[in-house]
Amino acid sequence: MSERINLLKIKIAKTVNAAKVLCTQEAIVLTKTNFTSQGVAITGELYTPAAATNTGLVVIAYGSDGLTDHLTGPWETMIRDYAESLAESGFVALIPDFLAVTGTTPGKTVLLSLIENRDIWQTALSDAIDHGKGLPSVDATRIGLLGFSLGGHLCLRVRAKAKILVEYFAPALDGIGFAGKLTHAQIHHGKADHFPGTGFANAKAINDELEREGTSTELFAYSGAGHGFIGSDQANSNARKQSKKTTLTFFQTHL
Repeated sequence: MSERINLLKIKIAKTVNAAKVLCTQEAIVLTKTNFTSQGVAITGELYTPAAATNTGLVVIAYGSDGLTDHLTGPWETMIRDYAESLAESGFVALIPDFLAVTGTTPGKTVLLSLIENRDIWQTALSDAIDHGKGLPSVDATRIGLLGFSLGGHLCLRVRAKAKILVEYFAPALDGIGFAGKLTHAQIHHGKADHFPGTGFANAKAINDELEREGTSTELFAYSGAGHGFIGSDQANSNARKQSKKTTLTFFQTHL
């Protein structure tokens, strides 16, 4: 079941059945959608082109800071902007609140409980994909994943459920899980990423493993850009702009 909510970012809006519809290239309806994972009720934000029928689904996984504009980065704003842009391109975009399955507060608590909770969050993300596949406007054979940092790592670990994947500055940690059947993948990583556990070597290791599986993989390395591409400097600013443009083109081409 879904509950209508208001769009937080509106360019040109009008009210239709108590929902805000974003009028850009296509009308976008934002709703809350609910599903259950491991006995826990989970909420997700669903961005649907108003005229969508039998279209592709992109499930978006946030990082350890959750869907928040945090001191370490404007993650909420950035991730919702990706969802909006994907919906403008004709895809259904789903942002599941997977941290809710453990009730974990975004931030350092996530990192401290990573070993204990990773598999639980992974299952919640997997359940979100299954939920999205069952939506009436979605073609269940056209599933894409988009993950940032921890979310990128979790997307990699559930890649068997997707056709294509894009990950940003994800850690490999102790492995990216069982082999999938991805046709294409993209990796975006800053060469100046010095966040503990997420250095650029992770990107190369992930790229190599995906290529061994037979996935057509592109690795985009951004000189001078750090973890999250955060900052007003030229290197991070360019990385944000270039990576988003490349990501949207990737989904439009392969999904």
